[in-house]
Amino acid sequence: MTDEWSIISRYTRRPPVDVVSIIRELGILYREKPMRPEQSGYFARHGNTYEIGVNSRESEQRKRFTAAHELGHYILHRDLLMDGEHFDRLFGANARSNPTWPFTRHHEIQANAFAADIIMPADLVTTTYRNNGNNITLAAERFDVSQKAMAFRLKNLNAIYQVPPELL
Repeated sequence: MTDEWSIISRYTRRPPVDVVSIIRELGILYREKPMRPEQSGYFARHGNTYEIGVNSRESEQRKRFTAAHELGHYILHRDLLMDGEHFDRLFGANARSNPTWPFTRHHEIQANAFAADIIMPADLVTTTYRNNGNNITLAAERFDVSQKAMAFRLKNLNAIYQVPPELL
């Protein structure tokens, strides 16, 4: 487990975080392929081989978040997944009806928090935000995330009081 965290730590020192390189260095297969519109990605286990896949039809920013979410399942929940696949619906109207098996809603929340922590490490985000004149747009560009994602991260870190209404 320590080796996994040292690999992750090495990649989360400077934005934007290269999630795909983390996945590959951990020995996980990474694939981008077309999926149905309601599918964002999947986490799969076949024996001792793990695979993370993302929907190639989504934006680069969404693919990065999905990859980080699925990496969260690997780091935090892989012992729950027997041979097979777990598909996730992370974005859009279908996100609320995400099939959770073998994970619970709590596991999905943990994977989302893990993804935000990996892509937007707390110390780097707050420092970057403050060093750029408290500008959400500049911070979002630096981390290669949407302004909305950055605003929610800053709010969750108590760096801003509320998400600007235009980003809701």
